[in-house]
Amino acid sequence: MFGRTEEGASICALVHGLRPTFEISPLMVWDEGMEVPDHVHERLAHVEAMEDVTNVTGPIMKLTDLGVRPVWTVTVRQPFVVPSLRKTLSKQSWQIFSGDIPFLNRLFLDEGLGMHLSLTGEIIDRRQDEDEDLSLIGAVRAAGGAGRYAVDCTVVCTLEDLQASEPFPVPYKVFSFDLETSIAHETVLCAAAVIEDMSTGHRETFSFVGEETKIMEELTLVVRSQDPDIITGYNIDNFDLPRLNDRMGVHARSKDWRRRALLFGWGRVQQTESEAKRTRWGLFPRRQSSRAWNVAGRTVVDTWWQARMALRPQRETLSFISNLLFPDQQDKHKMDVDASKMDEEWAARPDVVLEYCIRDAALPLDILGELQVIRRKEAVAAVAKVTFDAAANGSTSQLIDSLVIRLADNEGVAVPLTGSAQAKEGQITGGYVHEVAAGLHPWIAVLDFKSMYPSIMIGHNICYTTRIDPVQTDQPAEGEPVHTAPTGARFRDQSVRKGLVPALLEDLMAQRDQHKASLKIAKENQETAVMAFHDSMQYAVKILMNSFYGVFASGFYRFTHRDLGSSITAWARHNIKAIIAQLDAEGHEVV
Repeated sequence: MFGRTEEGASICALVHGLRPTFEISPLMVWDEGMEVPDHVHERLAHVEAMEDVTNVTGPIMKLTDLGVRPVWTVTVRQPFVVPSLRKTLSKQSWQIFSGDIPFLNRLFLDEGLGMHLSLTGEIIDRRQDEDEDLSLIGAVRAAGGAGRYAVDCTVVCTLEDLQASEPFPVPYKVFSFDLETSIAHETVLCAAAVIEDMSTGHRETFSFVGEETKIMEELTLVVRSQDPDIITGYNIDNFDLPRLNDRMGVHARSKDWRRRALLFGWGRVQQTESEAKRTRWGLFPRRQSSRAWNVAGRTVVDTWWQARMALRPQRETLSFISNLLFPDQQDKHKMDVDASKMDEEWAARPDVVLEYCIRDAALPLDILGELQVIRRKEAVAAVAKVTFDAAANGSTSQLIDSLVIRLADNEGVAVPLTGSAQAKEGQITGGYVHEVAAGLHPWIAVLDFKSMYPSIMIGHNICYTTRIDPVQTDQPAEGEPVHTAPTGARFRDQSVRKGLVPALLEDLMAQRDQHKASLKIAKENQETAVMAFHDSMQYAVKILMNSFYGVFASGFYRFTHRDLGSSITAWARHNIKAIIAQLDAEGHEVV
């Protein structure tokens, strides 16, 4: 695991003790209190005898979509064998649970960790130490590492040495860069980079000219020596990173990993052949989706994408965004260089083009700061208990997963696979839209619901774990209270079984109220840093709370059913119409 300490040192932790696991349960009729049949024991022995399986333990009784059933934990030798085992066992009539959770996520989930943590361990390597006798690289490899990592210190520890800690503003180092390239030849004409230390606000600027290979090598040296946590720039996902990757391919054959590492080896790992071959989180930045890139130990945060998501601007150019955010700050506007004629501009006035490049490398940092992107992503990661990279580039369902799976594990609920939910039939009917009464209306009173959808989910105990399936034998007892949605779907009452989602939402609401109260006190005391912290945290909680409906109304999420989303919107329509009817009865016109 890579990170940065509260004091500002970059760190790599080699953590021992975690084993890849998933859970299984036999697909069969199961009655409460029955003993495990002999034929199930025989099938379990067959599973344990499989080549990649090291252990099978259990059973533990867990709540599943088929009711409360026995569940066994299967431990395997390596994470990469899980998909094939999952497929094989599914064909043998085993129901699979917790079988698609990434290995790193399992560490955070099982140990109750988030992005802020503390550890106790042995420092086995420091960047500043010489290694003439190769003893340091030997110590790192003996501890399970791949070689000397490009960080200030490398630590070895066990699971027991990790503990969750209170959130703190991480003193990130952010690397922003820009390229100016030839339109005629697609070569890099010049480059610039700006490194910002978020703990002090100090910036250091670098510029690069000369032969293309020299520019790329020097850019790589800056990345590895300055050791940033975050890589940014404007539209680097779609232009700068792909261009550097393409130019690396021009100057070095695919097998010449040493040459390629000098040109584009930006990962926080030793420049070795094994790290160069990694397709994820390796030495070279690699594109993993239509947009996002990853590289070992660093997070790529494209300022273009963040501005697009935050501002929804009419145009998405750097010039438009900078003018929009800094209308009166001329030093934060793009310079007058015609990028469509870059070859001519470079030939006529290279000094101006280089200055233009430097400004374009600095502007993304200004934009990220103005939009509070880094601190807000950090706050989301802290609340959702995920890595910073997951908050910056992951999906909303990954954030929700982190919270729901933890609670499911604690409450004895089996975790289904993503996409295992019953498919939706058609679109869910949305919210009620009242017909607007045109005209000028004096003395308007505005009535608003506090977090309407989350409140409905809490009030009616709506959850995957509380839905009453009409085809299952586990039905409410006579006289047992239930929540019946306008759609006819039914959910168990809180007094019988508290839903995972309502419990999480109540906790998030309480967290937000606490941060808002602390924010108010900080404003009164004019404590700027404390204000920024609590504002980011309450904003992050709000984002997560408002994301629950979208995730649970989707057809792909693991903890969902089509009844959940339709019940929430049906209750919302019912509530709004009921209030309108009450106001009408009292003689108040609703406009």
